[in-house]
Amino acid sequence: MTGGGLRGAHVLVPRGGGWGDRVAADLRARGAQPVVAPLISSAPPRDTAARDRAFAALSDGTYAWLFVTSAASVDQLRQHGVRIPETTRIAAVGRATARAVAEAGWEVDFVPAGPSSAAALAAQWCADRTPASTGRSLVVRSDLAQAVVSDELEVRGFAVDVCIAYRTVGVDLEPEVAGGLRSGAIDVVLLTSLSVGRELRRQVGRLPASTLVASIGPGTTRDAAVLGFTVAHTAQTQSIDALIAELDAHLPVKESS
Repeated sequence: MTGGGLRGAHVLVPRGGGWGDRVAADLRARGAQPVVAPLISSAPPRDTAARDRAFAALSDGTYAWLFVTSAASVDQLRQHGVRIPETTRIAAVGRATARAVAEAGWEVDFVPAGPSSAAALAAQWCADRTPASTGRSLVVRSDLAQAVVSDELEVRGFAVDVCIAYRTVGVDLEPEVAGGLRSGAIDVVLLTSLSVGRELRRQVGRLPASTLVASIGPGTTRDAAVLGFTVAHTAQTQSIDALIAELDAHLPVKESS
């Protein structure tokens, strides 16, 4: 494996579960020392009955299109045993989410070209379709996600429903992890969302100047700046895989002691 810039680095992985395990495995393969310490987690939505109705309608074939804007949304569908009918096509916000769909055993029919974003997903999907030729769509998202996709579809006359599948909640760090962040013992912090940045700022505050903050995309970098973080590297293609690969390729290799 080329690169080597992450070799020996302690890297904060801010989410757990299957996502965290996969990211940690990638980091270990590059010689890094991952610190899996979830800062956010998923909780049931406030209106579970509405979620369950939407999931049942999806399984029953009510929707011609399903829009998923995060791997966490795919996890919710899997956890609740939702069946995606063959008549329902799936649009994913980017490659990472598309991979989560594929790992769930479903086929992805649409992924926008270029960097992942809800705006690109909605604009590119709408460009080649008309409301008259497209059935009803369902957008599955968290309570904190902006209504970019559903708003754009609605403005253009498409029939669309929204399912708030889960809430994003903060998770308190273990004291030793928080201490490691404050002291600079953790070399690299992976920022994957505004929610992660908010929790990091709430629980840790400002990071030492020696800590490299790496962002998954331009939007997260802008959010991080508002929170007071200085981002040293932003992924070019807005995926965690790209972010790790870029860091490993471009960071200076540590000399062995």
